Amino acid sequence: MANTDRQSVKKEGIGKDHYLNCNCWLVSNLRYPPYKRCQYCELRFHKCLFLQYQIITLITVCFSFLLISFFDHEMTPSVIFVIFIMITIYAYFFNNSTEKIIRSHFLEKQAKNELKELSDKLEEKVQEQTKDIRMQNEHLEELLNMKSEFLQTVNHQLNTPLSIMKSAFSMMEDKSLSPEQGIEIASHGLQRMSSTIEDFWIAYEMEEKQTPVKLSETDIKRIVKDMVREKRKMEVTIKKGLKIRIPTVDFPIPNVFCDGKKMSHAISNLLDNAVYYTLKGTITVRFQKIRSGRKDYLKILIEDTGEGIAEKDQKKLFQRFSRGSTTSSVNPNGSGLGLYIAKKIIENSRGELKLERSEIGKGTTFSISLETVSSDDNARGTRA
Repeated sequence: MANTDRQSVKKEGIGKDHYLNCNCWLVSNLRYPPYKRCQYCELRFHKCLFLQYQIITLITVCFSFLLISFFDHEMTPSVIFVIFIMITIYAYFFNNSTEKIIRSHFLEKQAKNELKELSDKLEEKVQEQTKDIRMQNEHLEELLNMKSEFLQTVNHQLNTPLSIMKSAFSMMEDKSLSPEQGIEIASHGLQRMSSTIEDFWIAYEMEEKQTPVKLSETDIKRIVKDMVREKRKMEVTIKKGLKIRIPTVDFPIPNVFCDGKKMSHAISNLLDNAVYYTLKGTITVRFQKIRSGRKDYLKILIEDTGEGIAEKDQKKLFQRFSRGSTTSSVNPNGSGLGLYIAKKIIENSRGELKLERSEIGKGTTFSISLETVSSDDNARGTRA
């Protein structure tokens, strides 16, 4: 019970009333501070400043008594009285000065601790503010770079088709081009401009509008087949003589959870990449079933025999407006948003888009992994 009381008193803190210095043998045994100055002390008993001064005082008193005893016959009562008065005055001032010294020492130590604590807090605050400023500067620099990249892309992607359309109409006016040929050229330019603006808008929507995605059971096999059929009819596919094939598999291709409309756009972007950056050869779309943890996934591999992606370009492959160092010469019309949009769409469907492999001159393989629909999921219905 006494230990509990002593601990609770100690919690009041040094410098406060009823503070107990448990390091001091005398205070621990008395269980109360014998002097007011003890509330400012943390020292052990043998290191007590007041104790040291008391010993000095005791020695002084003893020495005085020896002198009085030695010169007893030679000293008058008045001299003895004066000596005792001086000792008493010394003791009084000694007592007061000791208490002031101990209290001043405590206040000085307390002030240093508070100053150090304040300094540490200020330093921590400065570091936080510096970190915030640095992050803001980095964010601002990133925004400026994005703005510059965006303006460059817009300048190229919108001005180029506009120039083509202007040229077509100009040639139609001076009769150097037939109306049918001019309208066809202008139509291609308009289609390219429309596609670029659509990419910009989708990228903006995904970046700014954090709306929840509603996932539903989707026939991914049908989407892939529709997209492959569409890419086979592209003019660039026919001109290059590219083959786009889907090898048969020995298992029924399951449905997956995704946003079907947006997933069609993502797969279309990936197939476009394969078509535009493959000069000759074959584009192959494969299906694989994989299991991770307790969930089953369908993996869609899109392989091409194209130019490949340089290792230095692979790190920024899925960033906005990112284009490889050699892509401009192969496909100058790319916006640098196709892979970025595809990745966002697939991740919003709780899937994963990865670059499986890429080798210069030998082609590239991308993979899409999407969670499949099981019988239990069919019983529960679609997911939100």
